[in-house]
Amino acid sequence: MNRTNQFFDKIFQNFDKVSDTEKKKVFQRLSTLWYSQNIIIENLEEGIIAIDNEGMIQGINKKACFLFSIPRNSEGESLSKCIPDNDIGKTILELVNSSDSETKLLKDNENERILQINILPIGERGRIIGTLIKAFDITKTYESAQKLKRAEQLASLTTLAAGVAHEIKNPLGSISIYVQLIDKIIKKNMDNDCQCYKDFKEYSDIIKEEIGRLEDTINSFLFSVRKLELNIEDVNINELILSTISFLKYEIEKNNVSIDIKFDKDNLILKLDERYIKQALINIIQNAIDAMNENKDDKKKEIYIKLKTIDNYAVISIKDTGTGIKDEDLNKIFEPYFTTKRHGTGLGLTNVVRIIEAHNGNITIESEYEKGSEFIIKLPLKQENQKFLNTDLLDYA
Repeated sequence: MNRTNQFFDKIFQNFDKVSDTEKKKVFQRLSTLWYSQNIIIENLEEGIIAIDNEGMIQGINKKACFLFSIPRNSEGESLSKCIPDNDIGKTILELVNSSDSETKLLKDNENERILQINILPIGERGRIIGTLIKAFDITKTYESAQKLKRAEQLASLTTLAAGVAHEIKNPLGSISIYVQLIDKIIKKNMDNDCQCYKDFKEYSDIIKEEIGRLEDTINSFLFSVRKLELNIEDVNINELILSTISFLKYEIEKNNVSIDIKFDKDNLILKLDERYIKQALINIIQNAIDAMNENKDDKKKEIYIKLKTIDNYAVISIKDTGTGIKDEDLNKIFEPYFTTKRHGTGLGLTNVVRIIEAHNGNITIESEYEKGSEFIIKLPLKQENQKFLNTDLLDYA
């Protein structure tokens, strides 16, 4: 017990003996303490809710009201009745009931933010009299940490990718030349009835296919480490999306995929490097097609593309009806080398992130396993004197 509490306890124990003047001083002191502490709590960046053992709100500051959409002056009301009936609200009540004191990160999809939650017991004289809920919006900190993590991963990727490329590219070129020579010999002898030449032709085609796959891997590595030189110009993003779909028309039709495109705004002009943004869109759409081809049932293959503006950003969302991503894999999806594909390099989405961030934008993903995924790209709206990042690392020849 601190000295202030001891002082007030002594006053209350001898209340009848204390003069009116002293009582007035005590109440003035109490009022000052209450006001100053209330000001401090009200202006904390953390949201604070104190509830008793019956779940009734004993205290709540304005930040908590904002974060959880709880009405002001909710003291004396039940938390379960005041907190919204959404995923965040349900999770908070579950954490309170479980008395789980570990720090939790909750994704608030409705408001596009990440909350750090702590549930702590409130004790007095050796007994628990309630629960304290602390909430902090760590969205910016979390996103910065994710970007730093990706930057560190790309830095380590640089050395490895350059070494792999130089070690493989030269002998791969030699193999390609000799396969071409073998093909010439096979063509000269295809009229021969010998089955061996037909077998050689089949084996040669397999070798060429594998060479092509290796070359794709090397090109992905090289793209990841080369300096990204942006050719920024005014681009009609609506037309760019449509031209990307047109470019993938054969692949879309071949896989029986239907495309639904909605533009909230026509002829939206952004400052972009058209070839790189198109490359990023192609990668995401091809991933969506691959994910839908992995469906075990006869679920319809659909891709929904939407373009809208929010605040100072153009927002492109690409949603599919594919297999989705497991919760344990969702945070790894943009990491170098991580892939769920059998023959994937794990660099496709890493390069997409690199392209989008080079344009001062960002990309996120929302996914539900066995239901589908949605990639959300935010690109800054056209502004005068806009600066673009020249992201990268080292330029390897």
